[in-house]
Amino acid sequence: MASIEDYIVEQFTLTDSEIPGLVKLLTSAFQEDGSAEKEGASIELLEDNFELIFGVPSIDKEMFVRTKHKETNEIVGFLGSIKQRLSIEGKIHTISLPCWLSVHRAHRKRGIGKAMGRKMMEMVLERNYDLAVTFHDASQKGLETSQAVSRDTGKPLELLTFMKRFIIRPLHVDDAATVIKLPWIVKAYVKTKERVGKIKSSQVRLLKPEDIDQICELTTDLSNKTQVALVQECEDIRWKLSNPRVLCVVHENEQGQIDGFINAWEFLLAGFGKAVKFGWMDTVHTYNLPQKEIISLANLLSSEARKRGWKGIQSPFIPYFDAKPFRKANFILFPKKIGMYVFNLSGISLPKKVDSIYFEWR
Repeated sequence: MASIEDYIVEQFTLTDSEIPGLVKLLTSAFQEDGSAEKEGASIELLEDNFELIFGVPSIDKEMFVRTKHKETNEIVGFLGSIKQRLSIEGKIHTISLPCWLSVHRAHRKRGIGKAMGRKMMEMVLERNYDLAVTFHDASQKGLETSQAVSRDTGKPLELLTFMKRFIIRPLHVDDAATVIKLPWIVKAYVKTKERVGKIKSSQVRLLKPEDIDQICELTTDLSNKTQVALVQECEDIRWKLSNPRVLCVVHENEQGQIDGFINAWEFLLAGFGKAVKFGWMDTVHTYNLPQKEIISLANLLSSEARKRGWKGIQSPFIPYFDAKPFRKANFILFPKKIGMYVFNLSGISLPKKVDSIYFEWR
């Protein structure tokens, strides 16, 4: 039986020529996961999606790990990392976000995931990062890999907080149900939420390029107000919002200044041999707005998403924004637990209780 000795686990520098093969590997790994085969709701990754995730200007293109099968020289494993800054109670820390761990189905249960995690940890420590932050769905096996890496490296893995719900906006349930297994009673309920409400505010509209500096200011303001918060570079925000697969709607005050926005990016939700367009809600900045304006902004997002052919919008729900107006705009919250875990690489004092958190989902 094959073992980890039959593979080469190595750092590599990401180039454009690598992307098509990696996209194919990641898509097959997601769709051939046991739960995805039974329930659907997986991802068919596009090269544009990969670029949106790993092409951001601040990315360190050397922070990637792959696994090659010695006999065939085939790439059968991948682990990426995104460099970010995280503010914890006002102090800024450099963090790694290891993400998109994938192993080809034919090469699983051979320690490849753990070996890539250890290699990534070695690279993170060489660069003197303060923390590595990982997100784990309670129904998947990624947490076991992180726990094994923690044991092997002696670096403590601490649970920072749980996100307990997902937020979704159904736009065309019949189409979405071709890639997601939905009990009939759930499908019947979700279909009642398809309707897009009226956009009653005259202060909401689509993003214009000249709005982006104000978007950056809003993002910084929210980071400063939040106990645990991602601190984004304006260059990265500008790059992301210029991508045609990103949808952004804004609210302007009576002086014509941007005081709120929501953005989402397009991906393919896949299952049972099919795929449909969906939106991933990335960032929500509505804390300055009254409820009725938030409802109009959310309705505009839904209306524009439907024009793009999206069958729905989804995201883990991080409660840095009020969900009540979104419910009134036919968004639905449902239980799904995702833990935010931290490899504490430099002995930072972490809060025992997280009261407010701001993150994005790219």
